[in-house]
Amino acid sequence: MASLCLDEDAVDPAIAKIDESAPASDRAAEDFLTGFISEEKYALQRRVSIRTCQRDRRLRKAPPFIQLGKQIYYRVDALRDWLIKRERVDTQQLKESPAGRRPQRSHVTKAIDAR
Repeated sequence: MASLCLDEDAVDPAIAKIDESAPASDRAAEDFLTGFISEEKYALQRRVSIRTCQRDRRLRKAPPFIQLGKQIYYRVDALRDWLIKRERVDTQQLKESPAGRRPQRSHVTKAIDAR
């Protein structure tokens, strides 16, 4: 799976930065969406199509999202939490490390169980 870059630079600059010279109504709208990224930006960062994001939502494999009208937004913090919950350990590393192995039964224990 492609990595998902969720640093502060990843937030859509049009949404994240409030332009003080803009009209008050525009500033309020920009401030309202601070900390969110659009579905398009999310798809670009994942390097998948918007259709893949839509399918993932339908199959309930997607991170939490917010729908405003027809637009989909993802909260950056929720994306990070979702990614952390999906983090997996490489099973090959578990097989190679002594701490990851199941304890082997000794031949004495096997003989006692066989009776």
